[in-house]
Amino acid sequence: MTDALVQWVNFVTRRAVVWLVVIAVLSLVLGWVAVDRFRLNSDLSTLITQEADWRKDFDYFEATFPDLVRTAVVVVYGTSLHDIEVATGQIKDYLGERPGLYRAVSAPGSEAFFRDHALLYMDVDDLDDMADRLSEAQPWLTSMTEEPGIAGLLDLVRDGLENDPPEGLGRIIDLLTASAERHNAGEDSRILWTDEFFELDEPRYQLIYTQAAFRGDERVSHAEVVVGLRDMLATIDLPESVTVKLTGELPLQHEEIEAAVGGVTMAGWLSLVLLLVVLTIGVRSGKIIVATFLMLAVGIVWTSAYAMLTVGEYNTLSVVFIVMFFGLGVDFALHFSLRYQEAINRGDTQVSHALAASAHSVGRAISLCTITTAIGFLGFWPTDYEGLADLGVISAGGMVIAWFLTFTFLPAFYKVVGPPRAHEMDLPTSDRVVSSLIAHRPVVIGVVVVTGVLAVGVASRSSFDYSTLALKDASSESMETLRLLQREGMSTDYQLFVVSDEPLREEVLETLDVVDEVSSPYDLVPQDQEEKLFVVDDLNMMLFSALEPVVTERSSAIEIRRAIMELEASLADLDTGSAVSASQVSRLQSVLREVLTLGDDDLERWQTAVVANLESELDWLRRALSVEELTIESLPQGVRDRVISAQGKYLSAITPAEDIAPVEALSRFIGDVRDIEPGATGRPVIEWGVGGIVIDAFREALVFAVVAIALVLIIALRRVATVLIILVPLALSAVFTFAASVLFDQPVNMANILVLPLIFGLGVDNGIHVVDRYLGEGDVAHLMHSSTPRAVLLSTLTTIGAFSALSLSAHAGTASIGLLLTFSVGFLLLFTVFLLPVLLARRDR
Repeated sequence: MTDALVQWVNFVTRRAVVWLVVIAVLSLVLGWVAVDRFRLNSDLSTLITQEADWRKDFDYFEATFPDLVRTAVVVVYGTSLHDIEVATGQIKDYLGERPGLYRAVSAPGSEAFFRDHALLYMDVDDLDDMADRLSEAQPWLTSMTEEPGIAGLLDLVRDGLENDPPEGLGRIIDLLTASAERHNAGEDSRILWTDEFFELDEPRYQLIYTQAAFRGDERVSHAEVVVGLRDMLATIDLPESVTVKLTGELPLQHEEIEAAVGGVTMAGWLSLVLLLVVLTIGVRSGKIIVATFLMLAVGIVWTSAYAMLTVGEYNTLSVVFIVMFFGLGVDFALHFSLRYQEAINRGDTQVSHALAASAHSVGRAISLCTITTAIGFLGFWPTDYEGLADLGVISAGGMVIAWFLTFTFLPAFYKVVGPPRAHEMDLPTSDRVVSSLIAHRPVVIGVVVVTGVLAVGVASRSSFDYSTLALKDASSESMETLRLLQREGMSTDYQLFVVSDEPLREEVLETLDVVDEVSSPYDLVPQDQEEKLFVVDDLNMMLFSALEPVVTERSSAIEIRRAIMELEASLADLDTGSAVSASQVSRLQSVLREVLTLGDDDLERWQTAVVANLESELDWLRRALSVEELTIESLPQGVRDRVISAQGKYLSAITPAEDIAPVEALSRFIGDVRDIEPGATGRPVIEWGVGGIVIDAFREALVFAVVAIALVLIIALRRVATVLIILVPLALSAVFTFAASVLFDQPVNMANILVLPLIFGLGVDNGIHVVDRYLGEGDVAHLMHSSTPRAVLLSTLTTIGAFSALSLSAHAGTASIGLLLTFSVGFLLLFTVFLLPVLLARRDR
């Protein structure tokens, strides 16, 4: 192979300009392909082959209740029931008017049916409180029935002040005063009587669900759905008192894509900066630096096009290779370029001859690195983890591309621009350190063995977090909202669901410590209806006069002025007592004087602001007090369809009792529930099942990588002992990396599990370069004064820079890959530069 590479380099250098033009044209074409076909998939569950029973359970659930999965959730919450109802209606209308983007829009509990039967759905204590408030408001309600305008309300206030004040008079005065003040100031002067009837001490939540609509045979993309929802929130004039957030499967996945792409973009630019710094300090040759950057740019373009033409998409794992290519491509470029610079320094003034000598010197090592690294990446290819298999295919192709450009682009570029300036190659500090370590070889090996054993003990405590939540940006809106709903015990994607022929055995499941609540279709039927209907009957009798509408028009402007003047006169003669305070009277007097100066239209607008909501609440009250006992059959069809399928299947939901973001809690929840209901399903079960597949894939990939790399090295080097020496730093790096993951509380997850096979795929490169150069030089002293240690050091530092940049990503999965690979490459550098020569020294000629 070495001779073939030398002949190829000679062929390229004879036609250097032609090759540079060809590469430039190919880069433009492939760049267009990469951009035109770019696609990114964040749903890792679709990138793993799933055929077990737990998958069948979920598929059956999805087929039976298709509108309950793959949803986006708009969360509306606040302490004003009126504003929550208004906001919910606005959002439902907005989504319903866009069938090209959204389908299956629903807001459980917001239907008019539940509003009209609200008294039956209240707790008995809350209903008693409501009855007390309605009893206090009876005079006001009756007045509004008899004279549905603000004049009647003002007359009632006056009568209350002059005679026995009814309950709540002070509150009514405050509401009227505040409304008039806001109206005079040109602000929203509405009185929300809904909130007076339904007083909320804590935020009330309303969830609005929707799915992506179909466009032909395919669904609208997650990005379109989420961007559309964000546009909606920026467009609709929602009440100020409510907060609206997005969560659900679609926003979670879309924001994960945003975090992954943003993290890779940020890491890419940071890697370039770090690469420039390292090369400037370590190489000090403008030609080599420019050549390296150009090769990386071409390599990334070609690899991206190759990815789109083969795999067809990136996923949130495989997109990481864009940054990884910086480290891998630099490795090849530096070893070739520094060996070329070394030849120039030794007096080989002919560029073509120096390039051929470089190919002869490092060709075998770089080719072996290409094969072994590709094998490390391809370890996941035969497994069921298609997401990492994609990474393997893309990365293996990227390694071949880097290999081709190293022996094609670099020779052509250097032939055109001429030789680099001379630069001292020695690393005397490393040489002295290595010489000292060799002199104390038994002690060094003993220390390595002892620390290695300790590291194995620590690494054995490493855990695996299969939850995809561990991969997402914890500060993203969808994640923060998801955790908010979990804290509030609200329905989320991380409930468990059971589809059954009969209602679920709630009492058994609710005895579990891991279960907070079990809801079945029969929970939609109110409890204690007999007791509640008794209270409703009492209210019907008590509010009889308020429930019989007298058809009259609202007060005219003349009647409003008359009522204001009479109330103002009454206030002037009033001796304040316990019903109202002097400050309330003074404030009301002041604002009424201003109201009297308003025009007739303005007065009538204020009247509408005061009484409109009260009139609608009176209409609601008439309906709410005319209800009868409910059964499952009397529920609206649309409500029943969410929990009872057309085939008569019942759907029950099980809510966890604790925060299930920690994987231990999630595992307990799944395990304990499935012990009683083996068919329980949902996203938690999918992630749990997928986690088992990933572990199996990891083991298969690791065994494949280690065995295949060892066989390739044995065939190439023909010395088992030498191969074992190369593998020692890799094994130590793997152990120390996972020990570090324990010490830094960085569990293995669905993303960073690829690190261990990659340690062998990436780490073997340095060992091959060092050992191959050692075999050529004959002893460690000559090895340490060659270009190889410097190339290893610089390429490893640039790789560390690339991976450490990844660790800053907002995407937690990408960041964890970057962190663990930073650890592993750092350990590889340590063991390759300082331990490997110690092991090789025993073989010096």
